Amino acid sequence: MKDDRIKKLNNELKYLTDNERQKEIMNYNAALENNSIVVKDIAKEIYLRRGIDYSKLNKGIFNNVINTITELSTVFKNKDSKVKGKMITEIIYIVVILLLLKIPFDLVRDLGYDYLELLSTNNLYYNLWNILFLILYTITIFCTFIVLIRNFNNKYKNIGNQN
Repeated sequence: MKDDRIKKLNNELKYLTDNERQKEIMNYNAALENNSIVVKDIAKEIYLRRGIDYSKLNKGIFNNVINTITELSTVFKNKDSKVKGKMITEIIYIVVILLLLKIPFDLVRDLGYDYLELLSTNNLYYNLWNILFLILYTITIFCTFIVLIRNFNNKYKNIGNQN
């Protein structure tokens, strides 16, 4: 039973790093032996102590992205001008990275056009091939954007605050 509660707590603390998660589980190891303990309550307590709003965590990926961007704007507002300059430069780098990701998709799409030309002259295949790569590119850009913005947000969260 205790192992099950440890697994549940580990799952509930998925928004923490591995090291933070292990430290918290060790802190609550004795409490987890009690059968009447509710694991979600422990997780809420841990997130509250760390300043994380637990109610916003399990609202879906789109809400998490919106919350991250909103938090990023708040973080940006509270920084001094030197850090703001670094943040703007890094945002430009992120945009350039996202634009450069289009190149391999275009190359593979064009190679596919060449093979489709050999196989068939039907425009339907060209259009389906193009739509496939647009969808793949959109998914890739979206996932990359989420990862880069979260890393960016975590990097600048606690440095260069205005007093």
